[in-house]
Amino acid sequence: MNRFVTIVERTAGYFIGLLAVITFSEAILRYVFGSHIPDGFVVGQMMQGIAICWGIATATYADRHITVDIVYEFSGDRVRRLFDLVAHTIDLLFLALFGFAITVKVFDILQAGEISTDLSIPLWTGYLLAAIGIVAAVVMAGIRWWQVVILRRSAVPRHV
Repeated sequence: MNRFVTIVERTAGYFIGLLAVITFSEAILRYVFGSHIPDGFVVGQMMQGIAICWGIATATYADRHITVDIVYEFSGDRVRRLFDLVAHTIDLLFLALFGFAITVKVFDILQAGEISTDLSIPLWTGYLLAAIGIVAAVVMAGIRWWQVVILRRSAVPRHV
């Protein structure tokens, strides 16, 4: 399990790192040399989408979502448990729907034959890598749901 989590986190990190390199290189080429990376913008967009989708997967498992937890913090164990059940169920269902939608989008783009302008890069490849990231997020959400709902582990440890 830890190996899978590590792979997902590293994948997100590699894609955001690649995005940073592309962005920096594109800026240097454009403002210093008056040139650009062929399809640099398109590749950058794909890398950003991929990094976001894989980042969603890491945030899902680690419970690093943006939260407002003042009610949760002052609630008793039963109310916290109810919040955890509802929140993790909604998270899992939303990500499963998102995973389905982005997978359909991959097939739509593949069927349409969309390509980039300069290098004729098939755009479905970026969408496919992003979709795999969302599928990883669904797996991570499923694992967290199982841990919280079935194994009854606390979603957020209490502060001592």
